[in-house]
Amino acid sequence: MRKLTIYTDGASRGNPGLAACAWLILDGCEVLEAESAGVGENSNNVAEYTALINALRSAKKYCTPEETEIEAFSDSELMVRQLSGQYAVRAPALKPLYAEVKRLAGTYAAVSHTHVRRENPYISSCDWMCNQALDMLRKREEEKKSVPRPVCSPIGIVHSPYKEKGSAPRQGRMTRDISELEIFPQFADGLDGLFPGDDIFVLCWFDRSDRDVLKVPSRRDPTGEPRGVFSTRSPARPNPISLTLVKILEIRKTTLVVRGLEMLDGTPVLDIKPYFADIDSPDSA
Repeated sequence: MRKLTIYTDGASRGNPGLAACAWLILDGCEVLEAESAGVGENSNNVAEYTALINALRSAKKYCTPEETEIEAFSDSELMVRQLSGQYAVRAPALKPLYAEVKRLAGTYAAVSHTHVRRENPYISSCDWMCNQALDMLRKREEEKKSVPRPVCSPIGIVHSPYKEKGSAPRQGRMTRDISELEIFPQFADGLDGLFPGDDIFVLCWFDRSDRDVLKVPSRRDPTGEPRGVFSTRSPARPNPISLTLVKILEIRKTTLVVRGLEMLDGTPVLDIKPYFADIDSPDSA
């Protein structure tokens, strides 16, 4: 019968607060795995259980579970006593984690749980990995806060025959209707270099779209199953920016008369970019 040894630890700064867990898997003195993971905003006890769950799942990579005995060591006296049947599991957050540990333990020939002090060198290593993970998670949280928030002002407005939601075609290429892009006077110089007959990309803001949707049915998927909005052309998305290829038919001062635009009347225009076949067409090779 093969034997593997597991050491686990969990940590939470704030308890509950930003949490992480770590585990070691050993075969004798050989370290097979040393890993850590974030546990979100949680308590120390949730982190302790999560570490053990991750370790029991990962240990299967190194053995045939039904022919392997696991010795699991932790400095969490609460978790060890609960798993040994000495303490009841009363916290609602721990009950599903306890059940998952028991389920995973049942896939091995045997699993034992032993409490050891934090001074144990393997537990100390797990504690160090936890703190390294927490430091990295905290750094990422700070980086998220420092990401600049984009500030975007419309350069113009759409005038189209589509007055109500549902009246516009799904794609601009599906219509021959004419629309106008009224560019605001302060951006007039930016139109220099555009000519009738040019193909341009028009970026607009779907101002009447739902921004809280992350999955929508896809017209390209025959099953009709919802897909992530980033894999669709749906106007409903966190940042409802449209990208449409249109042809300029006429330029009247600061108004571009175009064909192929599927925007509702009054839609804000964010930007205009020229279409270049040599760089905007996918390589067919």
